Amino acid sequence: MNSFFDIVSFEYKKLFKRKSTIISLLLLLIVVALLSIASVTGTMYWHSEGGKSGFEAMKLDREVIRSKKGVMDEAFIKEAIEQNIIMIDNDDNYLINDYGRHLKGDAYIKYVLPYKKIVNMINVIYEVNAGNLGTDGLQLKNISDVKPIDTLTVEEAENFYTYMNQALIANVNRLWDLSQNEKEKHIEMLSQVKTPYYNEHYDGYLNFDKYLKVIALCLMIVIAISISPIFADEYYLKTDQIVLSSKHGKGKAIFAKLFTGVTFSVSLSIITLFGFLLFMLSIHGFSGANMAIQTMAVYSTYPITVLQASLIAIAVTIFIALFFGIVTMLFSSWFKSSFLVAIASFTFLFMPGLFNISHKNRLLYQILQMFPAKATEFSNIYSEYLFEIFGFVLTPAAFYIIFSIIGSLLIIPITKCAFKNHQIE
Repeated sequence: MNSFFDIVSFEYKKLFKRKSTIISLLLLLIVVALLSIASVTGTMYWHSEGGKSGFEAMKLDREVIRSKKGVMDEAFIKEAIEQNIIMIDNDDNYLINDYGRHLKGDAYIKYVLPYKKIVNMINVIYEVNAGNLGTDGLQLKNISDVKPIDTLTVEEAENFYTYMNQALIANVNRLWDLSQNEKEKHIEMLSQVKTPYYNEHYDGYLNFDKYLKVIALCLMIVIAISISPIFADEYYLKTDQIVLSSKHGKGKAIFAKLFTGVTFSVSLSIITLFGFLLFMLSIHGFSGANMAIQTMAVYSTYPITVLQASLIAIAVTIFIALFFGIVTMLFSSWFKSSFLVAIASFTFLFMPGLFNISHKNRLLYQILQMFPAKATEFSNIYSEYLFEIFGFVLTPAAFYIIFSIIGSLLIIPITKCAFKNHQIE
């Protein structure tokens, strides 16, 4: 056993001696830092006026939202509607000109910002014209000038969660390209959603989920660059014959290389993803973990909190990175140049992402969802389009993890045999 880990140690030393590995790791760290900063500097806050920095404005917005933290119960929803009525009844809260009636920033901060999450849910759920809805990052927003909350009475707060549940079920039933089993799975998940929701500031989780795909792709680029030479360099340096003819060459040496690639991919993924989440929470605050995912994605049927959603997304990305690392090692066992291995890996990583196949073509659509460029996107992990296999309906997250495990177990022996049995020159 010691000889096995001695070989693993030797493989890790070779890996970290390569300049390409060190440079790519440093660039990954820079990307994590830049995205963390951009999550503040690239966002407009309601307190941005008066020359305040993005960080100062973010903290002030956060304080206002936290001033009303607590359960979004009937009393909270009534208060939100009451404040909206007070706001629209006073023309002093608006800038009125030939182009219309525009809400002033200080009025929004006072009357809307503390109730921002519930106001957005009301304006999405009660909207009868789907053309008035648009996406803002991960969130669905009402972009019309006259919003549904402007017409609601305080009494209607009593039925909010009943109405919302009905609206979510109706939305599921409107998706004609879902199978009956998929619809039943969504309705089953909806029955497990806990209400009333909780109100807090959750921008740390929101920004992590928003930038997850970028970090995941950068992470996999580093994995490809770092482990692409693991077999290919033996061919290039003509050391393959020495390795294979050594005492442990066709056994422990190959498994040590595979073990190195797997542990490097998984370890780097864990460190990067949890590090990035910690960066985001350190900047935006650790609050909001127990808020329902519906406060972020209104029509979601998943019975989870934003913390659980982020952790599941991390787990999916780790398994996808594991699978991608093993695919890279497979290419490394085939090609005699680490450069060609990296090109093949990058093609596998990015090429499927260039195709935009409609979900109407479900089979091709779902095949593309299994590639890293698609599977690591937060909206795809929590997509309404589920995976149905032999009568079992799986969420995308569950399917991606199972697919990664099975795919990895199938590819590992192929990789081993490809290196073990290749023609030595």
